[in-house]
Amino acid sequence: MELTAVKERVQSTASGLWAKRPGLLRGRNLFITGGALVVLLIGWNLFGPKKDEDPYRTAAVDRGAITRVVSATGTLQPLVSANVGSTVSGPVQSVSVDFNSQVRAGQELARLDPTPFQQRIVQAQAQLAQAQAQAAVANSDYQRYQLLQQRGFASEQLMAQQRAARDTARAAVASAAAQVATARTDLDRSIIRSPIDGVVVDRQVNVGQPVASSLQAATLFTIAQDLSRLQANITVDEADIGEVNEGQAVQFTVDAFPDRQFEGRVSQVRQQGVAESGVVSYTVVVEADNPGRSLLPGMTANAEIVLEQQENVLRIPNTALRFRPADPDLVAQGQALMGGERRGGSGEAQAQTRGERGGQRGERGQGGQRGGRGVAQIAEALQLNEQQRAAAQTAFDNAMAANPRGQGGSGDRRGQFRRIREQVIAAIEPTLTAEQKQLLEQMRSGGGPRQETRNQVVVWVLRNNKPAPVLVETGIADNGYTLLYSGLNEGDEVIIGGGPQAAATTPGGPFGGGGRGGGPGGGAHSGHMTPWP
Repeated sequence: MELTAVKERVQSTASGLWAKRPGLLRGRNLFITGGALVVLLIGWNLFGPKKDEDPYRTAAVDRGAITRVVSATGTLQPLVSANVGSTVSGPVQSVSVDFNSQVRAGQELARLDPTPFQQRIVQAQAQLAQAQAQAAVANSDYQRYQLLQQRGFASEQLMAQQRAARDTARAAVASAAAQVATARTDLDRSIIRSPIDGVVVDRQVNVGQPVASSLQAATLFTIAQDLSRLQANITVDEADIGEVNEGQAVQFTVDAFPDRQFEGRVSQVRQQGVAESGVVSYTVVVEADNPGRSLLPGMTANAEIVLEQQENVLRIPNTALRFRPADPDLVAQGQALMGGERRGGSGEAQAQTRGERGGQRGERGQGGQRGGRGVAQIAEALQLNEQQRAAAQTAFDNAMAANPRGQGGSGDRRGQFRRIREQVIAAIEPTLTAEQKQLLEQMRSGGGPRQETRNQVVVWVLRNNKPAPVLVETGIADNGYTLLYSGLNEGDEVIIGGGPQAAATTPGGPFGGGGRGGGPGGGAHSGHMTPWP
């Protein structure tokens, strides 16, 4: 029976599967079709035409402000502060002020135990009384011997002795009186008073604490005169200190108020440098208002000294100056464009370029006058008239003839040009007016008009969806933008990144770093863009 039941169940299952055969075949066909579609999709992604998933990114040339700064840090301090100590010794009897107490000049801050000082006064007064009594006796003796001398009973030698005794007694009285005054002064100094009006910013004394005076008195209180204005002693590297001058604007922040910006002015540039780990730095004092007295002494100021600022100028993003296309042919076009400009073309343009360079080298180029640029800079800075310009040119020619080009390094040539420049100025200085002499003093002290720094670089714009090189002339730069003099107009779109990826990265190069378009390389340092090499 059991075998018959199993047999019937197997036959029933087989009959059901046979009845469902068309459905199983259809499922198998669907599985095969889906696998083929997956294979085709993978092949299309690997070998089919690719869409540009990383198009070129562009930014517009616009107008705005460019600020060239020097960054430094320093510590906030009161403009005027006084360290109050004690010139006498003794235990502290009372303390009248605490931290942040407003005090007036002469106000009592603390008091030492006056008992020993009062005892010294009593002792000094007793010595004074004794000296006065002795002086009275000496004076009486002197008067008696004076009468005896008049009657002929006292010699001149005896009178001299009595006179000396009288004067000695008087001197002892004066010394004893001085001791009394000293004791009273010490008693008065046992009361420690504020020397200025201000705020107590530090207190280092408590009741019962002994105070010992020495050659260097210990500081008991620190009083800031006025916290409505503070100063920051910031440290500037020697590479940047040459452009820092008194009166320059300073912007700074503190960690306590990271979203607030405070403003100040350079009040002093200290000339003593400090060498630390082979780096020389200088202290620049910045004075600033303290609105609401929110700034506190001791805070760290993250400052930016504004060296130069220009408003509403044409500017280009710094990322556009660092962009480099991946196509080597495009790179060659940019190199050719820059190289052609450097060569100055041919004919008149090349002669003009040689003439301008001759102004620095002292060589006569075709179409250029020897010393043109150097003399032109002096003439522009001092506002020379035609006669003074001619005299300056003559002095330059004579100086160049007497000082041929040095054979040393670039440092020697720079020193030679500085000497020639001073010779030219010395030749025309007697003919300068009062206003021109003032400009000369400003120029010598570093406060004269700053010569513009112009660099020629290549940037890239999209034309027919391909990068095209454009030669532009740039000036100062900040962290985000560079001043644009010529080559593009406001609203022009420049490439700042993106584009196809290079097959191999090449560090450096004429356009900056390699890799993807817009990779690192070039850019700004201390406000100056790196020119085309």
